Amino acid sequence: MAKSKKDKASKKALSYGNLYTQEAVTQFLVNFGKQPDTDEVLRKAGIARHRLRVLLDDDEIAQAVETRLDALLATPLRIEPSDSKEAEMLNLILKEWFYEIAAAAFNALLFGYSVQEAVYELKPEGYVGIQWIGEKPMQWFEPKNDGRLIYRQDGHNAEREVDQAFKFFLTRRKATYEQPYGKALLATLYWLFFFKQNGFKFWAKFLERFGTPILLGKCKDTETDDMSKALLDAHAQSVLSIDIEDDVQILSAPGTSGTAGAAFEAFNNQLVRQIQKVVLGQTLTSGTDGKGSYALGQVHENVRADKLKSDIRLVTPTLQAVVNALCALNGWGEYKVMLGEKPKPLNKEQAERDAHLKNAGANLTPQYFQREYGLQDGDIAESQQLPMNTQFSALPRQAFNFKASANKLSAAQQEVEELTDGQGDLELLNQDQIKQLVAESDSPETLVFNLAKLIPKASQTEFTAKLDQALYAADVLGYAISSKGE
Repeated sequence: MAKSKKDKASKKALSYGNLYTQEAVTQFLVNFGKQPDTDEVLRKAGIARHRLRVLLDDDEIAQAVETRLDALLATPLRIEPSDSKEAEMLNLILKEWFYEIAAAAFNALLFGYSVQEAVYELKPEGYVGIQWIGEKPMQWFEPKNDGRLIYRQDGHNAEREVDQAFKFFLTRRKATYEQPYGKALLATLYWLFFFKQNGFKFWAKFLERFGTPILLGKCKDTETDDMSKALLDAHAQSVLSIDIEDDVQILSAPGTSGTAGAAFEAFNNQLVRQIQKVVLGQTLTSGTDGKGSYALGQVHENVRADKLKSDIRLVTPTLQAVVNALCALNGWGEYKVMLGEKPKPLNKEQAERDAHLKNAGANLTPQYFQREYGLQDGDIAESQQLPMNTQFSALPRQAFNFKASANKLSAAQQEVEELTDGQGDLELLNQDQIKQLVAESDSPETLVFNLAKLIPKASQTEFTAKLDQALYAADVLGYAISSKGE
């Protein structure tokens, strides 16, 4: 059988090895020298990536970063599967070093990448544990676009590739082939930080020059030098003695405490809001001119929850790499690191009860499902329900083919007689049960609940039929009529 041209083309490509290697590479940058940092913000600012650490000295940036880090560190940690002795030991190790590992991996969000080094030791219990693990200076390392990590100590030309399976652990954020160093969040904040710091310097100089009123002295018989000396003494002592014909006036910059102060406050507030948007995703008063609302607060919390999920996705691979190293050194099986609240186990009996109530017509709210089953906002789609008819009247409409054989009775009594007649093989409720059930119920929801207690072992078909019978009786009679025994 002749081979197709497609098969020949694929084998030809494989013979050259093109499908197993990268062709679009710059060998000089891959094999020799350190690849330059192509981040445009850092290039225009003229600073190295590790120098961005100075931004963490700003109060607003530090507070926003701490908010995200605290939320990450407060996230529960567990090992799955958890029903083994090895899982217990892994839990103990990770809980001891969770802060160091998570905080160092979180720095990849701020600087683009971070590198941690681990030191192991043999524990008295007979397993290999962690003696120390922590972050090393990022400027000593260079991540390559092919996944390698190069160690190049500052001040030395020697370089070598390091092991990333047991010794070093690399965390990168939004790394690409063109920018293997990752995307640094602090680089986005650099110009906001620059204008904020220089704005305060300008404001301090403005207050230093114009905040204190300037004394203007007009002298007639007094010498100018004597007047100048007297004015200088007045600044220090707040007391001035002048001739009766001399004059001293106070000069102040217009708008020192008014227009200029308001302009600086608006400038500073705008920078603060921009910083919070970049780090936290959104501020509570964003776009509302300082007037928040409950809906906006909910959006704010949802955005923060999304940021936390993003941080969890960033640090989880590093935690998993540490667990994999410990498992390989000790000869343990495979274990998975889980960050976040453990899902609530499904209560089978409660779920079956809720299913019966839902099928019977009970309206369970989304808040109930979120509370009882651990669901989140957006997991439940609210369905549009038809408005319930709450007007009960003895109308001559037939919901079922009940036999009407009673004569000389009121309309309400005749309808009850029809409801309680036999229907072939289907056994419905008798007249006394109908009256008692409707009398004890003040709403359709209560009627469903009371009926479920009356016939707990009924099938879904039987329960639905008897519910229709009871609801129809309540619709015809009304709850008040049945309670009076009419």
